[in-house]
Amino acid sequence: MGYREIIIGLICLLLIPLGLFVWINNASATETTIKEMTLSQFVKGNLEDNARGFTVRELEPLQEESTEEVISNPKSVEVVMNFAGDCTLGSDSNYGYKNTFYDVYDQQNGNYSYFFSNMQSLFANDDLTVVNFEGTLTNNTKKTPKKYNFRASPEYANILLSGDIDIVNISNNHTADYGEIGYNDTLDALKTYNVPFFGYDNYYIYEKDGIKIGFAGLCQIWDGTIEKRIDSAMQYFNDNNCNAKIFTFHWGVEREYKQNSVQQRVGRYAIDKGADLVVGHHSHVIQGIEKYNGKYIVYSLANFCFGGNTNPPDKDTFVFNMSFAFEDGILSNTKAKIYPARVSSVNNRNDYKPTLAEGAEFSRILAKVLKYSNVKALEDGTIIE
Repeated sequence: MGYREIIIGLICLLLIPLGLFVWINNASATETTIKEMTLSQFVKGNLEDNARGFTVRELEPLQEESTEEVISNPKSVEVVMNFAGDCTLGSDSNYGYKNTFYDVYDQQNGNYSYFFSNMQSLFANDDLTVVNFEGTLTNNTKKTPKKYNFRASPEYANILLSGDIDIVNISNNHTADYGEIGYNDTLDALKTYNVPFFGYDNYYIYEKDGIKIGFAGLCQIWDGTIEKRIDSAMQYFNDNNCNAKIFTFHWGVEREYKQNSVQQRVGRYAIDKGADLVVGHHSHVIQGIEKYNGKYIVYSLANFCFGGNTNPPDKDTFVFNMSFAFEDGILSNTKAKIYPARVSSVNNRNDYKPTLAEGAEFSRILAKVLKYSNVKALEDGTIIE
């Protein structure tokens, strides 16, 4: 090898490290340039690459992180309920057959919808229809010693279903007319026919769009334990995160139109403890409505589809319509309305077909309710402040 080849080889050896050094510095400079490049420059470069025929992924717009708390819109939920009075499906066998509930039932040949057919415009268009179920659904024939014992066969529960009755209260003085057997048979029948119920130690919680409304039914307020039982029910509802609580009481004196001081004390106690509505029955006649601390106490809804009397002298009744509005789970507004009605569609007897009142009868029954109330209402029955 000559001197020329040796010199060329030494020069190449010297140039290799120098080339590596320059390449590394250029790469570093390119990386720095990309990091410092603005968004508009980067997008422009991509567009130029596309023009040259290169395929590149489109950039998603940059989203700046917000330090403000995101607040969701409050969720509005409305629950519309109708409350009606004493419903006795059946009769007392000691008082004959002609014109009794049994007689009219047999005449329908299995048409269960007959009894509440005149109420469908109201009951079929709400969230809940609630009545007091005053009687038994049992085939047991051994009566509890008392003046009146009401009984119907278990299949009579179909009347409730056909009438759009959604929940029934069983806490009253006739649920045990046929003893413990009859009472248990009644609960079994309601379960079999999928009719929800509440009363005594049985509570019911209705749910709609995340809203929970608790129902409790109590009776025998004269036994001195009513306050404790109200407290127990309220604790149950609180433990189950109910957004509203409704209590029904079977109370008062039969055929008395004016609510008494015991009813008022108990009703107000329930409101003070957290009830959002109190509804009562037992007197078989209309009693008043009180607004107490912004909540309603409906003292007596009177009879409704009542098989206990073939021709009651007072056939007046009414449906109490209640609308609860919730905003983000909080009860924010209520609307109430009175629907005057009659327990029969005819005047000369009881045909066990409750019917909404109209015209002069509507006004007369509405005035009768307001006579014993501390609330006022418009001509259409809407309660006003």
